[in-house]
Amino acid sequence: MSLDLTSEINAMISDRNMSEDQVISLIHDMIKSAYKKKYGTDENCLIEFDDTMRKMSVYQIRKVVKEENWYSEFTEIPVEDAIELTGSDDIAEGDEVKILLDPKNFESASVQSAKQRGQQIVKEYFNDKLYADNKRKEGKLIYGEIKRKKDNGDYAVNIGQDVEALFPQRAQSPRETYSIQQKYKFLVERVEKADASGEQRRGRNKDRERGVRIYLTRASKDFVRALVENEVPEIASGDVEIKSIARQAGIRTKIAVDTRKSDVDPVGAVVGAKGLRIQAVMTECEGEKIDIIRYSDDPLAFVANALIPAQVQRVVVIDPQSKHIVAIVDDNQLGIAIGQGGVNVKLAKMLCDWNIEVKTPAQFAEMEQTQKIYENVEELFKKDEETPSEEHQYTNEDIGIDPDDTPISDIGLDSSLVEKLQKRDIWSVEEFFEYSNDELKDLGFTDEEIQEVRSVVVIEEDDEYTFECPNCHSVLPAGTTVCPNCGVEFEFE
Repeated sequence: MSLDLTSEINAMISDRNMSEDQVISLIHDMIKSAYKKKYGTDENCLIEFDDTMRKMSVYQIRKVVKEENWYSEFTEIPVEDAIELTGSDDIAEGDEVKILLDPKNFESASVQSAKQRGQQIVKEYFNDKLYADNKRKEGKLIYGEIKRKKDNGDYAVNIGQDVEALFPQRAQSPRETYSIQQKYKFLVERVEKADASGEQRRGRNKDRERGVRIYLTRASKDFVRALVENEVPEIASGDVEIKSIARQAGIRTKIAVDTRKSDVDPVGAVVGAKGLRIQAVMTECEGEKIDIIRYSDDPLAFVANALIPAQVQRVVVIDPQSKHIVAIVDDNQLGIAIGQGGVNVKLAKMLCDWNIEVKTPAQFAEMEQTQKIYENVEELFKKDEETPSEEHQYTNEDIGIDPDDTPISDIGLDSSLVEKLQKRDIWSVEEFFEYSNDELKDLGFTDEEIQEVRSVVVIEEDDEYTFECPNCHSVLPAGTTVCPNCGVEFEFE
């Protein structure tokens, strides 16, 4: 008996928005599922479909065997039974016969299983279609209507055709408030298929539905990028390019733009006449400040531009390897350059990918002096591998100590102890003796290290340059006014 499926096919095409081929494939799978449920296998199930009449016939294929070799009721048939069934005497062992079935006679359990399988197929079809349709929207702006707020602060958003997307709390701008049944612009952040995990199968995470998840955002930098691209036709034409964006949602965004055309002003193009273009973007972001910056391959110029609205005097590269750079600003520009909570310099760092420090001229002068000392010390410890006996002689001026002082590196101490002293800003013997033993211990020196320095100095100095403390009998260098060991004060005539 053939099944007339015209009404079923038309209904599914209309209600489910499926193509005829998809509907036929679905029905085919449902019938095979019911067949397998009843007979234990679907390998000998043959389904024939009449495209013109929209009728489907279901056959069971059985192999012809001798009576004594007949073991399977559903896959084999004895020769005599096959002859009787077909009415043909031209049947022999090894042939196959088709037996027409009536699917309506399938057991109710088989039919129910087939329906469940069909529902699963339909759901998978819609998930695949939903995924494909929305995957193309990733990185694009869409309108959505807030439907409800969840307990965790996330929102469910209707993005059309009864499709719901998730607007997570992390993707919401702290500057904005959202109302139910209000429409907003969103960026489709990502679209992914959600499969049931092991935890879900054990009953956990029940709130996470299987299917397709669509995530929306208004807090990402790409949301601002998409808004700007929509407002500025020069970006679509390729005349203006967005090189980088840094954003702290709800506070400030910095956008670096460039152009390959000498007659195009990229900043002016993005800002628009009387600021109308960028104002439209700021309005959509509820008044969030947006800085449009001219990009430059020169890091000095780029960093200076990135710190607007502050005015930068000059920019100095400290270490190109670690990308350390200093921007020097007037005292009255320091707060502007850094920004409230450090947001301005933080976004400039992100925009330029440089580690930016902001200094006043006085702060930089102090920094330069410190840097010079460290550079000189680095040179001091460099050894010429080719001529190790020829050592460069550094002056006191090179390492920043008094001309009459004795460098701590010149009294024969172990190099590791010298390095430790210099790291604590002790560069000369005289600077060492300005500290008491307790103060030196506070700086991290052990009793043995302190005694080593003191004993070396005593050995190296002539007797006429030392004297003995009358109280504790410590040997001290000439000119010492307070004994570092016992605290006795001295006066010299």
